[in-house]
Amino acid sequence: MKWWLCLFSLTAFTCAAITPAEIQRDIHNDGQHAFARKISDAAWQETLSNISAGKHEWIALAPELAPVMDRQHAIQLGEALYHALLPDAKETLAVLAILDKHQHAYPFQQGIGTSCVPPLNKAGDAVEEPSVYEQTRLALLDVGPQGADCLWTMEALVEEVKAGDQARRMIRPGKAEIEQ
Repeated sequence: MKWWLCLFSLTAFTCAAITPAEIQRDIHNDGQHAFARKISDAAWQETLSNISAGKHEWIALAPELAPVMDRQHAIQLGEALYHALLPDAKETLAVLAILDKHQHAYPFQQGIGTSCVPPLNKAGDAVEEPSVYEQTRLALLDVGPQGADCLWTMEALVEEVKAGDQARRMIRPGKAEIEQ
């Protein structure tokens, strides 16, 4: 009977949700270069999910995460911060301002330059989630002047992608365009 109780309690502890405090502890204990290699996929996905959901205490971790990320994790963190703009633009922009101030300390650039760039589809010729882009754009407009740089970065990329797509269509017309 005790054996089953131990097994049950071990399972309960391994399935327990990670907290921002635990992430901070691991960053400080593991050191700058080891954290990205040591964090479990499940813990990292939970971190990204909570940041993307706009949870303040998780968004606030970004300045501590940025200096310890490898390239892959940095890209994922940037995307999570992009998605955090919609539910909490004000808090996310405040964190992005911190990241921009200290970006020289990060191995991979973080801040407005990467986190305000909407993810593109696999072909790279359109925004992956147009409705999320439009809603995020409106959220940035609602925040006021502090959202201007982020909004400019988003819109500049989208216009560049549109121009590139138009140029590709002019070079290689589609079947419908050839028939006309």
